[in-house]
Order: sequence, then C-alpha cells, then structure tokens
Amino acid sequence: MSQRIAVIGAGPVGLEAALQAVARGFEVQVFECGAAGAAMRKWGHVRMFSPLAMNTSELGRQHTGITNGAHEFLTGAEFAGRYLQPLAESLGDRIMTQTRVTGIGRAGALKGDLIGLPERAMRPFQLLVEHEGSERVEEADVVLDCSGTFSQPGALGPGGVPVPGERDCAESIFYGVPDVAGALRERFAGQRILVIGAGHSAATVVLALAEVAAAHAGTEVHWIVRKSAAQPAVGVPDDPLPARAALARRVNEYAAAAKWLHFRAGRQVRRMRRNGDGVEVELGPEAELLTVDAIVAATGFRPDTALSRELQVSLCYATEGTLPLAAQLLGETGGDCLAVGSFGVDSLRHPEPGYFVLGMKSYGRASDFLIRTGYEQVTSVFDWLDEVSK
Repeated sequence: MSQRIAVIGAGPVGLEAALQAVARGFEVQVFECGAAGAAMRKWGHVRMFSPLAMNTSELGRQHTGITNGAHEFLTGAEFAGRYLQPLAESLGDRIMTQTRVTGIGRAGALKGDLIGLPERAMRPFQLLVEHEGSERVEEADVVLDCSGTFSQPGALGPGGVPVPGERDCAESIFYGVPDVAGALRERFAGQRILVIGAGHSAATVVLALAEVAAAHAGTEVHWIVRKSAAQPAVGVPDDPLPARAALARRVNEYAAAAKWLHFRAGRQVRRMRRNGDGVEVELGPEAELLTVDAIVAATGFRPDTALSRELQVSLCYATEGTLPLAAQLLGETGGDCLAVGSFGVDSLRHPEPGYFVLGMKSYGRASDFLIRTGYEQVTSVFDWLDEVSK
C-alpha cells in the first residue's frame, strides 16, 4: 500500500512536496490554513531579489507551463499568481485550504513512548485539523511540515520577548514588511515612524518610506538597530544579486544624508505606552524617550514549535531549526544565502521517524533561506522515501 503523506502548508515548498508526491506515486494531502500562497501575498508588494528561474522547479514549470520570463524579478504577489496558484489548481482536491493543523501525534503513543523502537514508526501520525469551526483527525504515514515562519514575527524586547506595553500598543505596530508606500500610505504619510531591525526587510521598509517622505512633508523616520554599526546595511562582497546590492547602497546613502531619516545603532526598545494619539517609546541604554505615530517591527520570524510538541523532535537551542541542519549551517554562509548548500536528507532527520520540517521553518530563526533550497530538501526526502518504499 502506498504511503500516505501529509503536507502542512501550501507555499512554494509545500506545493513542490505535493507535486513530487504525486509524480512518485504517493498519496498526498495538503493542509493550508489560508489560501495557497497566502504568506507570500502578505508581502506581495515586495519585489524579490532573485529571478524567477531561481524560485521555480523543473516539475513546477511543467505543471504551470512557464517557458519564459526566467530572468524576471517578480513581486511576491506576481509570483503567487503566476506560479503558486496554477500549481495549487493542478493539484485539485489534494489541497484543503482554510484548514489548520493544530497538533500532531502518534496513534496510541505519547511523546515519551517507544523511544528509538521500530514499533513507533508503525503507528500512523494523527493530525488534529480544524475547518470551518469543526475538528477532525486525519492520519498519515509521513508528515512534511512546510508551514514556514511568517505567521510568527519576533517581538520587540531586547531578550526576544514583548516589552512592557507592546501588546497594549498593538494597533500601532506593523510587523514584517508592511506596504507603507501603497495600501498603507495614508497611515504613514506625514507621520513619525519608528523602524526596528537590521535586515533586508527593514531596509526595504525604509526605502519605501523614502518615497512617502518625498511626497508628504512632515514624514519623519527613526531607524534603530540593536548592534553597533557605522551604517545600517552591510552588503555582500561582489554581490551576485544586483537588486540586493542596490538596496544596501541606497539605504546607506539615505541614512548618511536624508534629513527625514534618523539612524541610530546600539539602541533597543525597553518599554512603550500610549501617549495621546501616539506611542511613547523608551529606548535603551540611556532611557531616551521618543514619541511616534507608528512602529514597523522588522524583527524577523520564528517557527511555531507547538505543532510538534507531542513528537520526538530535535531542535537547535539557538535557532529552533532542525538540529542536524543547524549544525551544518553554522559558519557556512558568511552572510550570503546563495552560499548555502543542500545537505541532504540526513540533515533533516528528527528522532521521530517519518517527520520532516522543510522550507523556511527548517532554518528556524535564521534568515538566509532560499526557495530553491527548499526544493532541494523536498527532492532529498522523496529520494529517501523511494528507497525505503522498495
């Protein structure tokens, strides 16, 4: 009997897993809490650094009929519409949208049962899923968690936890990469804005705010990063991605000369509170007070580890990524995601037999993940499944 594979998440990696499952003769069911490609559509206004060819697979191109545009740089929304949506449609009822997996366990076995014994692998996974307000249990022989991390933004506190007042000020905080120059322009135009974060997401937001500031007098941006730095963006030497190199160059130029932008390194948010129509933010280490109208928290993302709480998983204590993979990634990239290699199925194994975390979630809190790496992970797992199924 063919193994039953459950895929969690219908993003690029989850859809690739479903395609390969079908192509290799496995039964597969995809569970997606929203619509296919929903996470990418949340940052749909952002143009990708990498060209279309780097973000599609050979199997995916066959299903979508994409034969040109390999060197185009699409926005997240364009990629979801041109590539992910056709893939989802080709899979038909193998994808269940608006269906959330809320827990995974083993039939009749607790987390601490049958440790290291082959009998554990003989018990099917049981997934508790919720759809339209009702719950049911689905079974599978293999679980591929491709759910990503985008729904779990990092908090603002110096220790990674919310600062006092962060929850109370939630209406004024925008996590990730909000569309400040598009759909949310009226919210940010002419306002005092605090941007927090040192990565490409923060730099993207600041460049978008440059457009807002040029068109709307009174727009003032305060940009803080927690580490000491002479300039906000550190470029990759001889960067092979021109758009990424241009982002770093332009944002550093604004930080050095733009009157509407105030960049400060070595600052952290300590607390915040409502102050009239704005938010009063205390910055450390010198208890500086700053009143703003909106806050953009580009503070990264983290995996939802509650999903696998009842499984025997091995997570990195620093990144919460898959431990063998985290160990191999350590010191590999030098800051460039293009330098990350594919390490094979052994780097993706957990003590729980048949359970794999693929895609961005496998990297945990690390940010140097590429879509093509996720495709390579999927291939390595299915090559292994082909071998063990013989």
